[in-house]
Amino acid sequence: MAKGPYLNVTSVAAWEHTSPLIERLIRLSRSLYSIIAVPLQLPLIALDTTLNTRYYGRPSWSFGFRTLRCIGAHMIWSMNPGTRPSPDVLSDSARRSIPKLKGSGKAELVVVPPKEGIWFGDVICENVKPKECPCFWMWLDGKMVNPLTDSKPVEERKAMMYFVGGGMVQGHPLESPLAWSMMQVTSMPVFGVNFRKAITPETAFPAALQDAVSAFYYLIDQGFKPENICMMGDSGGGGIVTTTILYLRAYKDRLAQPGSCILVSPFVDLVDDFHSDEDALNLDLLNPSMCSIASTQYSTNRPDLRGTLLSPGRGHLSAPY
Repeated sequence: MAKGPYLNVTSVAAWEHTSPLIERLIRLSRSLYSIIAVPLQLPLIALDTTLNTRYYGRPSWSFGFRTLRCIGAHMIWSMNPGTRPSPDVLSDSARRSIPKLKGSGKAELVVVPPKEGIWFGDVICENVKPKECPCFWMWLDGKMVNPLTDSKPVEERKAMMYFVGGGMVQGHPLESPLAWSMMQVTSMPVFGVNFRKAITPETAFPAALQDAVSAFYYLIDQGFKPENICMMGDSGGGGIVTTTILYLRAYKDRLAQPGSCILVSPFVDLVDDFHSDEDALNLDLLNPSMCSIASTQYSTNRPDLRGTLLSPGRGHLSAPY
């Protein structure tokens, strides 16, 4: 399987000093290896399915699902060997870009200003200040009203904020299929937040949290009622949603609260290496090296956060529900 070891802080620091050229060569070599290795594993996956063993999946998984999981694991392993995402995720032009959208998808850029007077505790960091955050109103033409021209009173309207997955280090909200799929079901416009990705100390925690809270208050300042706002995130984006809700909850006497949230396979545990559960580790789609790199980079400004679980009951941002 395309797995790697969990890395300590020293190992991650060594990756950070690897040249971009070397990282690109590693990605290329891993991709070539995967192209050769995956076809060779198909007979083994078929045997695993026939015998109902658990190396390539759980007994209930079909041959097709096990094969897709194997291909996905190799793709992730191939494209994420180091600390720099292959696409540009930091420049203003990249964060504000609107790629070619499929079907009836529409989007318009909104640059959210940093909100003042809502920063307390862990969200205050000397090296990371609240900044403008590119966001996108997203809607389906013909199925939904353009949220920028909707004549319905804003206090009666609902909106879903979306935080893209990518281990908090990569991803663009307009390029993920999740938000578009949710709009097909809910007919609710989406406000995609292109939060800062944690690949430098200046964009690590609490940068994404600052962006998320500023975007939430932007909608409130536009007239949306907090209870009509839903926060949704997948993977790393789900971790950002969790952190945001915990922060708002910790200061609920001073800060507004969203009406609901949707977490899709959220990345909330930044330390658990699953050594006590080898079966879960074997079946995990994500490789351990990438997870440990992402968690270390995300908490680089707050080493005291490493080894904490950002969920109710533990961690600096925890609060009872």
